[in-house]
Amino acid sequence: MNKNYGLLGFCAGMVLILALLWLHTGTFAPPSGADSIWFNAGLFTLLLGRFVTEYRFTKPNDVLLNCVAVFVGVSSLTSPPHREWWEALRWGSFFLGAAAVGLSWDLGMEARREESRIRSLIYQTAVALGKADVIFSLVFILAIISYFDVDNLQTKVFVIAWGFILLAANLQLPTLARTIRKSRNYPDRKVLGVTHSFLAPSIVFCTRIGDTRTRLHQLVGFTQSGASPCHCMGIVIGERSSASETRIAIALIRSSVAEAQLNENSLMVTVSDDERQAVQPPIDDAEVATLAKVVGTVAKGSTISQVKFELFGSPNVKAGSMLRVGSGNSNVFYQVFDGRINEEIALTGGERAYVEGEAEQIGRWDQQRGGFDTHDWVARERAPVFLMDQDEPAPVYAPSVSEMFVGNVPNSNYKVVVDTHDLVLYHSAVLGVTGSGKSFLTYALIEQCAQQGIKTICVDPTGDYQRYLHDAVMVPTTGALRALLNSNAHSIGILETASSERNPIDQTLEVAQVCLEWCKAHRQDADVLNPRPKVLVVLEEAHLLVPEWNFNPTQNLRDNVNRTAQIVLQARKYGLGFLIVSQRTANVTKSVLNQCNTVVSFQAFDETGFDFLKNYMGSYHVTALPTLKARHGILVGKASRSRRPLMVHLNDQQRDVRAQPAPNMSIPANPAPLNADI
Repeated sequence: MNKNYGLLGFCAGMVLILALLWLHTGTFAPPSGADSIWFNAGLFTLLLGRFVTEYRFTKPNDVLLNCVAVFVGVSSLTSPPHREWWEALRWGSFFLGAAAVGLSWDLGMEARREESRIRSLIYQTAVALGKADVIFSLVFILAIISYFDVDNLQTKVFVIAWGFILLAANLQLPTLARTIRKSRNYPDRKVLGVTHSFLAPSIVFCTRIGDTRTRLHQLVGFTQSGASPCHCMGIVIGERSSASETRIAIALIRSSVAEAQLNENSLMVTVSDDERQAVQPPIDDAEVATLAKVVGTVAKGSTISQVKFELFGSPNVKAGSMLRVGSGNSNVFYQVFDGRINEEIALTGGERAYVEGEAEQIGRWDQQRGGFDTHDWVARERAPVFLMDQDEPAPVYAPSVSEMFVGNVPNSNYKVVVDTHDLVLYHSAVLGVTGSGKSFLTYALIEQCAQQGIKTICVDPTGDYQRYLHDAVMVPTTGALRALLNSNAHSIGILETASSERNPIDQTLEVAQVCLEWCKAHRQDADVLNPRPKVLVVLEEAHLLVPEWNFNPTQNLRDNVNRTAQIVLQARKYGLGFLIVSQRTANVTKSVLNQCNTVVSFQAFDETGFDFLKNYMGSYHVTALPTLKARHGILVGKASRSRRPLMVHLNDQQRDVRAQPAPNMSIPANPAPLNADI
């Protein structure tokens, strides 16, 4: 009940108690003497506590005051009948009050949130026994037994009055009256609940009444009485349930709480089709569908880069799902990376479990850029959180010549764009376990570069590249490699390291040297200020080609890895880029990996590799890597058109295995350089 109804109940109860006084003593004056305890620490304090101080719920501070009143009242008795019972009540109230003091020491709320089950049990026991309904009723009943003739009619009247007070307090008669009051103008209307609290400017919580039921996304209305028309409408977006009550979350349509003038007396009712159409303009299905995407509200603990949100109901939210939160006149998008089940103790007792999600900011959509730009402020507290799904249209973006779509934000229509020029010039890495999808992404990037006239040389220890790259030729010698670089007919060359007896580390160094030499020879004046990508060297299974020093067997090979790293360091200004592909991040030399400005990381489990990746995307994204699904990766860096790390569902690809082995690159009859095996 609210405060006004509590005061009204107190006044009505006082009239009843005064009538009992007149019946018992013939006067309205408060009684004195031993038998007056039925009034002083019984019915009057019961009425005062239940309708004035505890009209909503009982706090530890209320328990302390109740126990003090009982202890003082019982202590004033001299040799009462049933003395042992009075002593038990007296000292029971003393120890119960002492427990309330301990709970009140940290304001009660913190005590209830303690992990200790013992402390939680003490809280529940103290509130259950120390509330006015219980402790003052014990005093009244014991006073009736001790000082009244239980067979007397007057005593029975006293007991009936006590029962009526408890009934009025606990049945919530005002709410019951509103529930059963129906209007002839709305014969089919049902009262579903009463307003409990307001979570956000447009989110309302209602307490369910009785055994009424609502369904998710049901249209409901709000009115001040069952006889009044609805002055605003909303849809059901979820529930909060505990052992004692169920609260229904409602998202208001075209209105805020203030505009609708909702208060704690407002009723939630069913809405007929005629009422829905009577609204101007009528509420259409698209409007309802938009609000149906509300899955929760921004919760405590959110930061600029991360939003925490409490979920309502059971929405289809999963890792990678895209969320939208309004901020001023724009929308800020977030991506779900984690979720957990929390538990809290309700103020009225009982525990409530709820799901809290955690999402990382991906930013505001920048149409000119074709990606997401960083938002510079925290989301508004309790702002509605909307789920973006495949029914939600995304802005149409036309990629430039150097850009390509590599996938989309999971479960949405937002495309993810990569600039291949930046991918080549600033070096890149594709990392992840076998079978996660890194090779097929690499094939797509290679073919896109070839379409833009960028020569691509694949150093491949696996033998898979020639099976899936249908336009590729083999470059087993330096002459073949140089012929490819000078060719107008071919753009993709493959060097299979297993076809030579030389160590793959030496072969990698020679490829890098030849490509750098060619890029230097073809450098133009315009390239000095604005380098253009000319050659991309792909290092498949890079942990075999440029391994970390502790995985390298001899000093000579270590020196060659360092020479390759030096070439990578100076390659950009000549238009030479490197793409590192590996399933063992920890085993690849950091002298090369640290120069990769774009990283796509698929599923991974290597803790040592995680330490490296934290420098690119932060620990929050790295913790999500072990649970990534196949063909899902986290993209971050210069080549991405989005400025923040982004989980991507990579494009599905259907690739046929090549029917015949790739041919060798033909060499001119009189090549200028020597033709030696690489």
